[in-house]
Amino acid sequence: MSSQPNQSLIDGIRCLQYLVTSGRAIGCRELARLMGINATRVNRLLMTMAAIGLTQQDEQRRYLPGPGIHALAAQAIRGSALFSQALPLLERHAPKDIVVALGVLWEDQVIYIYHSEPGSQVSQALAGFHTLPAWQSVIGMALLASETDEALQSRFSPENWQEMAPKLAQQRESGHVVWRHDDGELSMAQPLGAHNAAIAFAGMWDADENQMAPRLAQLNQLTAQLVTPAA
Repeated sequence: MSSQPNQSLIDGIRCLQYLVTSGRAIGCRELARLMGINATRVNRLLMTMAAIGLTQQDEQRRYLPGPGIHALAAQAIRGSALFSQALPLLERHAPKDIVVALGVLWEDQVIYIYHSEPGSQVSQALAGFHTLPAWQSVIGMALLASETDEALQSRFSPENWQEMAPKLAQQRESGHVVWRHDDGELSMAQPLGAHNAAIAFAGMWDADENQMAPRLAQLNQLTAQLVTPAA
């Protein structure tokens, strides 16, 4: 029996992920360009998934997620130990006066599992919040730091790499990233170990060192709660 990965399965899962994250009806050729594979192959994959309800076509023969995606989404949420463990802890312990986010990496994009705004009583978890390019995200910096510089430089532009490099170095040296944005916002993030996810605080404006230190301690404490299994 071959131990090689099944490329058809890999392409099918990627195809479905790209379709779902596009947030709109999309044609085979455009989807193929985004994925970097042959349009005929993408069409065959989408038609196969349509047969089991995971995709469907509109009047222009563009593809959309099908009704089967709802069952898959519910099953995925139920099967996510990170989501089921983290959500109750974040609802109870995350600070309410700043932005708190929990995200994972996919295709050099950050996908948010949890995102709360200051003063909001309801978090945006899984649904309702967009993806963000990893190089623009403090969560992205915290997670990409586990890869080698050579691997990252092959995927990002020289301009993006120049901005990323100091933050990646900070994560590798100190175990967290603190990012002072040009507009005065302060954000910080810390990985959650084996979960391949990171927790972030943001929405802190013009914070000095005396304000930053307690927030960083708060982030460390919340991270410890999220990575320690409940008794």
